[in-house]
Amino acid sequence: MTIRNSKIRISFYSNACDGSKTLLINTWYHLIFVYDLFSTTQMIYIDGILDCINRTRAPLQITNLSYIPLTIGYTSPLAPYYFDGLIDQLSLVEWAKNTNFGPNEINEISINTTFENNSLLLNKIKSYFQSSNFVLLGIDNRLYSFSIWINPFQTNGTIILYIFQNSSINTKWCLSFLRFNSQGPYILTYTWTHIVQTYSSINGVSLYINGSLFNASSPCDYHGGNTPLTITLGSYIDNINETCSNFVFIQEN
Repeated sequence: MTIRNSKIRISFYSNACDGSKTLLINTWYHLIFVYDLFSTTQMIYIDGILDCINRTRAPLQITNLSYIPLTIGYTSPLAPYYFDGLIDQLSLVEWAKNTNFGPNEINEISINTTFENNSLLLNKIKSYFQSSNFVLLGIDNRLYSFSIWINPFQTNGTIILYIFQNSSINTKWCLSFLRFNSQGPYILTYTWTHIVQTYSSINGVSLYINGSLFNASSPCDYHGGNTPLTITLGSYIDNINETCSNFVFIQEN
């Protein structure tokens, strides 16, 4: 995995995947390199966007790790080309991930949305982004934090973050975790605002706007139904909203 001519490259000798995006110096990028053994496919993602895909002629075969060690910062045993810059949050997993499905079976769908300038544009009727199978969020009294940047075009009853239960039963719970109403903080339209919501059974639910605490509840219990939950950004699903109960927090006396 190297940078050649200001572009990202992943190669197994003669099998190479060359990216098309030109990298700028003094700029942070999130890079993902994927190799799928079953399809013998190399993939490069830059800031979440697929930059290169290549189906190789033969699988990667490393039989002597002492001869080809894992090296960060320069190429070896080839000519010594060194990386000049910062590297942070490096991780390695031993399976092939893709953009829609991870090892914990968390998958996503998006309706009437556009990925624009590294953000989700939701400006059409019933446009939303949805990701499901969040197991830990469904556990009672489990601590959680949501952090999101928003740039609203309107603030009249708009839903930001909506969560409901993954269940086939007729009655399930759901809740608008973040939405606009007349009692909330005043948020400017066409302006980026950072919003954080946190929960713990000791401190209750807290809402932060641009790093400052806006309001907090009393200590309370959180009941997630002990089933995986689905998170929706932008809008709720009509048929779910008609059949769910909005009761998940129980305030302590």
